[in-house]
Amino acid sequence: MTTSIPTPPAATPVEPVNAGFPDPALIVSYATVLRYIRHRLNAMLHGQLKPWAQQHKFNYARLIEIKKLEEETQAVLLQRLMTHFQFPTELLRIIVHQSRRHFFMFTSAENVARFKAELNLFDNPPFDAPASAATTTSSPN
Repeated sequence: MTTSIPTPPAATPVEPVNAGFPDPALIVSYATVLRYIRHRLNAMLHGQLKPWAQQHKFNYARLIEIKKLEEETQAVLLQRLMTHFQFPTELLRIIVHQSRRHFFMFTSAENVARFKAELNLFDNPPFDAPASAATTTSSPN
């Protein structure tokens, strides 16, 4: 009588401990998103914001608040604006040093790269700096 040796079951892949945690490369802070949204809103010419807000069903007074407030109170509105500007995100609330902080998780690395490129363009425009007063004034002679 021969005895067959049972074969061990196939090894199941071990999931990493943080399998449910989002990819940190896709996460951007509230302050960074706020800076981007402010750039976008401030890029509109004088008098365009109110009609734009009405057309796209945003509360004009809340948009003005965004331009002034520093507290993380407008996360949901920022998320709506990001989606409107073609950056769909998921809002994350994470406790940091015993206070609730908001972060935005992008859907892809490509969207993060495009977002950062646009923000960099706003922060560092490639345009010529205005001429200084010394170079525009004519000499008294």
